[in-house]
Amino acid sequence: MAQSAYDKAVSLLAIREHTKKELKEKLENKGDREDDIASSLERLENEGYISEERFAEVFIRSRLKKSPEGKSIILYRLMEKGCPKDIASSSIEDAWENELWLEPLKKELDTLIRRKGQEYAEAKMRQKGFSFR
Repeated sequence: MAQSAYDKAVSLLAIREHTKKELKEKLENKGDREDDIASSLERLENEGYISEERFAEVFIRSRLKKSPEGKSIILYRLMEKGCPKDIASSSIEDAWENELWLEPLKKELDTLIRRKGQEYAEAKMRQKGFSFR
């Protein structure tokens, strides 16, 4: 029996959070029809399975843990994934207000200083979107 667009989307969401844009693209690539995709995404959003806010929060935490980046780079990455700019900006501001970036940045900076020296570490952090401060 063929899996519906809705079921495919639920399976994808069970693995990780997605934006509507990501789900739409993945379902299109699997050959689902536009109207099936649209109705499935609407249903998932109404049921609370798709949340751009939740996606942004999870994405930011993941990026900061994996490899800390500054606000502008994270904003770009979120928008590239299809997260609306207002939601992305708000989520980034919340993360910065709660200093979620501070501990991962300290760890990354300490590691770079130990391995490559102070100048390299500072240049690398500027390249990743952090100011000298």
